[in-house]
Amino acid sequence: MFEYPINLEWTIAEGRLKALRDSSKNERLVSDKFTAIHSSNVQYSLRIYPNGDEDKARGKTWIFFNLELGNEKTIEAEYQFSIKFANWSFKTNDTFKESTGYGILCCTVDELFDSDMKFIANGKLTLKVEGILKIEKAESTCTRKILQPKRQKSQSLRDLWNTDFEDFVFVVEEKKIKVHKCVLAVQSPVFATMFKSAMRETVENEVVISDFTFKIVEKAIKLCYKQLHVSDVTYDESILLLKFADKYDIASNLEKYLGDQITVENVCEISKCAGETNALKLQNKCMDFLVLLLSKKEVVPNMELLDKDFLIGAITNSSCRKCQTL
Repeated sequence: MFEYPINLEWTIAEGRLKALRDSSKNERLVSDKFTAIHSSNVQYSLRIYPNGDEDKARGKTWIFFNLELGNEKTIEAEYQFSIKFANWSFKTNDTFKESTGYGILCCTVDELFDSDMKFIANGKLTLKVEGILKIEKAESTCTRKILQPKRQKSQSLRDLWNTDFEDFVFVVEEKKIKVHKCVLAVQSPVFATMFKSAMRETVENEVVISDFTFKIVEKAIKLCYKQLHVSDVTYDESILLLKFADKYDIASNLEKYLGDQITVENVCEISKCAGETNALKLQNKCMDFLVLLLSKKEVVPNMELLDKDFLIGAITNSSCRKCQTL
């Protein structure tokens, strides 16, 4: 199970509640929305019906927890409502299979506005929800070699590796890697432009790559030929391969693979790499992971590597979110 914290404090002016005290139209107040899971755009909010959400609930105040599933299919939620100053709290759990809200009875309308009950203090009601969202993930596709294509669909492409008819050469650390222009041009618009330029200028079909090692360039090219398996890639290599893929605009599963490798020890390094390579999905996964660590007050090494705005975002998201309806 993957866990994601939720923590929201909503302050509502007494006047806004009184305006709906005698409502018979299921009128409600709704809090701001906040993101709980950045990698799949899951959002949560609260709503309150001062005089019930349906006819049979008149005279009673109901509170709802709303969850928008984003790209998730099922989320288990364990959460607790509480109202500041009042001696009231309610703990519950729900399973969300669609974007919806679950409500609980808070009090009667008379109790809501009874000063002795302290639901409203100093002219405001302060409602808080705190808990955890849980998602059960299937076995990582990376463990099934996500970089290995289905053989029946790409065997012909794989067979081109180390065959004749190569028409371009990469020179790395004084070693040569022979490639087929048509293969790499399809995989990378940067390579396609490079090859067209070479043809226009009638220069030798050869280019030197000096900012990556021979081993990394070779594995990156193998990735284009569907030769590379996850089992062939170490964590350190995957960081460099993602940078290579970003520079040459090569589509790959490296971003997803690195997302499955995130740990307490490397989340800051992976986040830095994601920022440098514009890997938004990977950044969001790092954000979710770091928010969970910070909410649990765990020590996170190498935080100096984090981009300032990213760190501020993580701290903000791990803290109690606040909104007001005044």
